[in-house]
Amino acid sequence: MKLSHWFLALLVTSFLSCESPKTSQTNENSDFKLEITDSIRVAYIGKLNLMDVNPEFERILLFDPQNMKFVSTDFEGNILGEFSKDRDAPDGFGFYPMGAGKFNPSKNIQVVSATGIFEYDLEGNLLNSTKVPRDQIKPFSGRIDAKREIQFVNGKILVTGTVARGEFNKTQPEFYDSFLQLVKADPKTGNYEQFLNLDPESIFQNDMSHEPTTISTTFEVVNDELYVISGTDPFLNIYELDSPYNKVKRIPLQLKDYRLNQGEDPKKADPRAISYDPSFGIIHKLVIVGDKLVLTYDTGYDAQDALRYHEQMANDERKVFNTRIANKYKLRYQVLDLDGKLLSDSEIPEKLGDVFVSREGAIWFMGKVNPEIEEDYFTLYKVKIK
Repeated sequence: MKLSHWFLALLVTSFLSCESPKTSQTNENSDFKLEITDSIRVAYIGKLNLMDVNPEFERILLFDPQNMKFVSTDFEGNILGEFSKDRDAPDGFGFYPMGAGKFNPSKNIQVVSATGIFEYDLEGNLLNSTKVPRDQIKPFSGRIDAKREIQFVNGKILVTGTVARGEFNKTQPEFYDSFLQLVKADPKTGNYEQFLNLDPESIFQNDMSHEPTTISTTFEVVNDELYVISGTDPFLNIYELDSPYNKVKRIPLQLKDYRLNQGEDPKKADPRAISYDPSFGIIHKLVIVGDKLVLTYDTGYDAQDALRYHEQMANDERKVFNTRIANKYKLRYQVLDLDGKLLSDSEIPEKLGDVFVSREGAIWFMGKVNPEIEEDYFTLYKVKIK
């Protein structure tokens, strides 16, 4: 799993957990399944992450994290352009985009970062930019794959805007009271409006210390409403799309065998450390697909595996443990209707990776990389709900 640099730090030192609300025992033989209907192969040596697919223009946007390079192709897999931007270059966007780059209506690549909004052509020529004044730049976390996307809405760009540290830290209640999940960026003025507080009923308001990695929000715009899942909090929150973003409803998610991280005692937590603990469940992404919703999540480990995960192990023991865990706990997906009603819950098909986008009634998944063989191509799968 690709993580931004602040995802990789010290491991949490305590283990507290409970089941999510109304834990589901959904029958996996539901009528609604993901089915591969087409594929595109891209010849490329190295690594590639998926950023965007545009069926209208028949273009795909990928990113090479080893060389910090954008790669665009057509639907035949032919490479149309490649470029990289040094973080300190005059036309550079900084170290990380806040969300994956995306093709805009002009067929160019739109990038939103903490330093501003940038538009490049396929060769990397800067066409337009609006930069944030240096004294107003905030340390938003970054993403170089489509687990976090930008959305074009009413002339603005919506993006997740996680700030791991600010005036307050994770051990202080004020951190959660003042936490704003999303950013509305204005391409014309460069103004960034942070908005949307955490729900007062969320797990993050329980007076415990939570890792910023667990609060990163996934969202979707559905019928002029804002659908939001806040990190590990197993609820779908629906808001009005416009300010003051009134809450319409809060729907508990029925996640199978989901282990919810209750947080750590603030007196024991290190306010400087930012970590990620895979032994707890987390919700990765929410998208709309036609008249349905699809979300992906990890369940976390059972109690025995979770305790073992936090024990000291030799390198070879850790390798064996990690292999067993990878085979035992598979990425899952749920299909919901637009009212949040659960329709199905299953494991992601074996060929599919964990990064995807939803476009024109279909989902486009990056294929799973073979860890045993270094291949010179990547496969993108078109998937329908059947």
